[in-house]
Amino acid sequence: MSADILFAQFVEAYPPSRRQRGYIAQQLFLAALDKVSWQTLIDAVEQHKRSVQWQANVIPSMTTWLQEERWIQILPEPERALTPWQTARRLGYK
Repeated sequence: MSADILFAQFVEAYPPSRRQRGYIAQQLFLAALDKVSWQTLIDAVEQHKRSVQWQANVIPSMTTWLQEERWIQILPEPERALTPWQTARRLGYK
């Protein structure tokens, strides 16, 4: 696939409020592709979208995310709600 298509797909994956198109964003994206695969970038964006930080709308701009190599970070995800069975076990019921 061409770099333009990969960039367009990356932009689509990024949260709409912080998306950026244009020369600088595309150059940072291409520089990132020299370091990691496209799939690594997409997987990192998807993990970050589930994170506590991004759920609270503390989302870096796309260019900041690329420039600071934030795909390396693994952000904490919200704790999942326990099922009634798990709650009972934690309370000592069998």
